[in-house]
Amino acid sequence: MPAESKVWTEYERWLLSADGGCCVEAKLIGDGIYAAIKPLMYHWTMVVGLVGDRMSYEDRWCFETRQMAEQGLREWSGEGEPVGWHRNPRTGRRRPGGNPAKEYVAF
Repeated sequence: MPAESKVWTEYERWLLSADGGCCVEAKLIGDGIYAAIKPLMYHWTMVVGLVGDRMSYEDRWCFETRQMAEQGLREWSGEGEPVGWHRNPRTGRRRPGGNPAKEYVAF
């Protein structure tokens, strides 16, 4: 197993563990970057970060349901943004119902 694969395998195991990232699904999206789905108190979120970083992530998108978050993760290649999100906390953008045509900014 190449060293990069071993690093991802170990990190993915941590992401999916209750003592680690508490994520329900994760995948590599390229160049040492991952995307993962995890529950928050009132919604689901997709976090994107550097493989191996256990302290922070680069960005995140909020989804109304687990199904929407998982679909966004499955369909996203890592280019642009995932589909179906309703809030991006870093930018303050919101998309009611996940609809890009209804996007507005609210900090």
